[in-house]
Amino acid sequence: MIRIQKELDCLGSTALITIVHDKDNPKAHRIIAEIIIMIEKFENSFSRFKYDSELVNFNKNAGQKTIISKEFINILKKCKQLSKDSDLAFNPFILPTLQKVGYSKSWKNSEIVSDQFKEAGFADVSKIEIGSDWSRIPFNTAIDFGGIGKGYMLDKISGFMKANSIENYWISLGGDLICRGVDINTKPWSVSVADALNDNGVIDSFTVEPNKITAIATSSIVKRKGYSNNKSWNHIINPKTLEPINSKILSATVVADSGVVADVMAKSIIINGEDFAIKIRENGEIKAFLLQNNDKTIRIEK
Repeated sequence: MIRIQKELDCLGSTALITIVHDKDNPKAHRIIAEIIIMIEKFENSFSRFKYDSELVNFNKNAGQKTIISKEFINILKKCKQLSKDSDLAFNPFILPTLQKVGYSKSWKNSEIVSDQFKEAGFADVSKIEIGSDWSRIPFNTAIDFGGIGKGYMLDKISGFMKANSIENYWISLGGDLICRGVDINTKPWSVSVADALNDNGVIDSFTVEPNKITAIATSSIVKRKGYSNNKSWNHIINPKTLEPINSKILSATVVADSGVVADVMAKSIIINGEDFAIKIRENGEIKAFLLQNNDKTIRIEK
């Protein structure tokens, strides 16, 4: 078995695309090249740090019916569903709050600033109107797909792998990942979970089932943070208070069948707490979770 791999900077982080095959298959190289194009197209369309992106132009038209792409509509529909599933912990209207507290610069390029909507207001996700080829959000509001984008892309890439009969792959977008099959040693993929308080440490790991698609996402309040307006902040905003979250959970890792579910629920657990994590594990929305607190680690799975 050989590993065919490509790394690239994208989505404010680093992506790693890996295919494991029994030989150096030209098809695998072509598929990776096509995936890179997919990721770049998604970022150009939906990044708040791209001033001419479809997302930024949509926010500029808040209050008006705006023609949008089919993919934009698909993401908005997922936003509405995941808001319900997360007990309202997920809400794309937090963009102005993110900009107000200080998260206005790209982590990969601090010269890129996005703060043009920081004076806009907040709305419930139910206020998103969706038509066959259009959508409308309330006047003086703005949305962001940062809380859902990586998970959405992981699922899209996984579907592309399936359509092209690729059985063994590992896709990481900023540390959130989706995988299937086996590694170069024909063993099930093993996913390490970083220690929230030690960048070089590993606190636990998950071994995935080879014949099933597995998505794993981690959200943390100790990574993307800063100090602005005489206040410290982190990038996880509680939509119920419009303040950066202050949680005893430092990091939440979620294992699920879907990248977008793992992505959103990891953040939602930090906001809603351990009882919420247990509830969504018991009702089957996620497969497992690992919580890192200051004084202990909690792991629950099937």
